[in-house]
This record gives sequence, C-alpha cells and structure tokens, in this order.
Amino acid sequence: MTEIMPTSGPLSGYRVLEFGTNVSAPFATMMLGDQGADVIKVETATGDQTRNAGSLRRGVEGISSYFMNVNRNKRSIVVDLKSADGLAAILALAATCDVIIQNYRPGVAERLGIGYEAVKALRPNVVFVSIDGMGDKGAAAKRRVYDIVIQGMAGFAATQASIETGLPVLVNNAVADKITALNVWQGVTAALLHRERTGIGQHVRVSMLDAALAFLWPDAMTSVTFEGEDVIKLASPADVKFIHPTRDSHIVVGFFGPDEWAALCNVTGMPELIDDPRFRSLKDRLENIKDVNLILSTAFLGKTTAEWVPLLDAADAVYAPVNSPDDILDDPVITEAGILEELQHPVAGMYRQPRHAVRFSETPASIRRHAPMLGADTADVLRELGLTDD
Repeated sequence: MTEIMPTSGPLSGYRVLEFGTNVSAPFATMMLGDQGADVIKVETATGDQTRNAGSLRRGVEGISSYFMNVNRNKRSIVVDLKSADGLAAILALAATCDVIIQNYRPGVAERLGIGYEAVKALRPNVVFVSIDGMGDKGAAAKRRVYDIVIQGMAGFAATQASIETGLPVLVNNAVADKITALNVWQGVTAALLHRERTGIGQHVRVSMLDAALAFLWPDAMTSVTFEGEDVIKLASPADVKFIHPTRDSHIVVGFFGPDEWAALCNVTGMPELIDDPRFRSLKDRLENIKDVNLILSTAFLGKTTAEWVPLLDAADAVYAPVNSPDDILDDPVITEAGILEELQHPVAGMYRQPRHAVRFSETPASIRRHAPMLGADTADVLRELGLTDD
C-alpha cells in the first residue's frame, strides 16, 4: 500500500488554483499536483459533476471512481463566487497563486470577476490558462461542448469507423478531454519556465478542437496533408485491421518493418509470404491491406491467445493480448512494471491508481493526497489567507 508522501516533485512550491469540472482542467491540474504543485480546486455547493459518475462505494456519495481518477493531489474548497465576500476571498487566494486554470465557456470567468485581467491586476506574473471547446472567437465559441462533440467534429469518429461496416465510432473514453489536459499541462510548465527566465506571466489559451486536430494530424490525417490532384493516397491506420480474433479472444499485431512482417509470417506458418511481391515492403502491404487483413485474421483463429503469446514473443513480433479492464489487473507486464498503486481513502476505502507516468530521478512525482471530499479544505485554505472563522 502506498503511503501519502511529503511533497518532492519538480513543481513543489508552486500553487495552482483550479476552476474546473469534468476532465480537461481537472486532469491537467492533477498531473501538476502529482509533480508537487499545491492544487486548490474551487467547487460549487453541488460539486464537480463527476463526483457521482463512474462507480461508487455503496453508502458513499460524492467521491466516485471517475472523480478520484482525475482529482488526486488536490484540496477542495467551496466558495460562492456570486457573493461579494466569496469573490473577495477567491481574488485574495488567486493573488497567492502562480497558475490559474479554468474551463468555463468563453466570457464566463470575466463575468464572474475572475478573468485574466482581474487576476493579473492582483498577480501581474500569473500564468492564467483558459480552456475552451472550439476557440474563443466565431459563432461556435460559446457552444456547449463535451468530449463527444469534439470527437465528432475533429474526425475521431470517422477515423475509428468500422472496417466491416464503415460506420463512424466514438472512442469509448474522454480522449479529446485528456488530450486537451496534456496540452494544458505542457503549456503551464512552458509558461512557468518563461516566467522563471523573464519574470513575465501570460494568458495561455487551449482549445479542445485545436488539441484534438493536432493529435490526430500526424497519422489519421495523412490523406488530407498534401494538396493537389497528383497525390497518391495509401492506406491510413483506419484501414488496417490490427486486432484479430483468436480461438478464444483477440490479439493485436503490427507489421511495420520487414523483420516484423517476417516474424508474423513465420509464426503463423506462412513463410512464403515474406517475399510475396504483394507484401514485400510496407508500401506494398498498405496497397494490399485488404489481403493482409484477411490473411492474418484467418491465421490467428487457429490457436488461443495464450498459445499465440509465447510464439509471438519468441519471434520478437509486435503483439499484445487485448486486455479487458479486469485483465489489466493481473497482466504480468503491468504487474512487474509496478504501474498500479493501492491506496486507502479515508471515506471511500481501498482503491487503485496508476503511478504518475513521468519518472524523475531527482524530484519524483507522487500520490500524496487522496481526491478530496467536497469542500473538505475550505476552512484551512481560507485561514491561510488570514481570514477568521467568522
């Protein structure tokens, strides 16, 4: 079981104020918290709507698995921003913070009195991050946006289309939200580095649509990268059937390099395909991708996944079993790597978390605080500002 540890990460000493709900802002601030920042989450009286999403411990409300997975290493305060006293307290708190992150719709933070200019007047070198759905200008700027909206507009659903039916398919997790959070996380640290060098803060804007398109472009948008009528369009990742059924489940395999293709041909008992002119190079294989898909899917039906794994491993093939969430808990690769940690939440009980993905040799990131109960830290945080209990 992991102990709650003292702060040791590279962002120790920085304070972050979050006005965030759902995933994009909370996931970004959680990673900043993992790396040592003091993250204070401002919530309404009803709390972040993910507090009751995902799974819940029977008899315990307001601390769901969904909320816990994007809100560790934070303190929670509940303040009424629409009251004069509440706004004054929040502005006093903002003046002590290095970073402010908010994912309200464009214009809402300004209307509440906590926009960039209001905070900058109190903290001139603040790094202020605004997350929006489709940019802060244009007719769609104030549209209500969730992850699924961005998945549809940016092309996720189309590029995930079923090879068999051609029907668009959404990614079954908040991929656009999390991609946005990764951009926010990197943007914050870059802005802090600039501030360390110059003493100057800035307003950082991150659009979910920008982040999603930038994420998809390298591989999913190869067909629209070049302009002109003379472009030869090869198969894209959406055309390749990487997952194949086995006798009892499924397996994922790749065949990018010549050695990797040869490994699959040998393991499946088809060495004659190594030099087949249809499949000799990656370009050849992509031009004949329907044949590749059919050949591999037919071959892998011959054995169970457990029978294929040692054969593929011995051949140094590109492969993995297709794990369910339950399978992940017992996968020896994940277990031996020590990726999952077990912790004891004082209210919600035992739970699992993946360790922070970036491992620092000198300033290790850590899980120091459990996801907070709603408003659990309000009194402590406001006392730190010198406010009395009254």
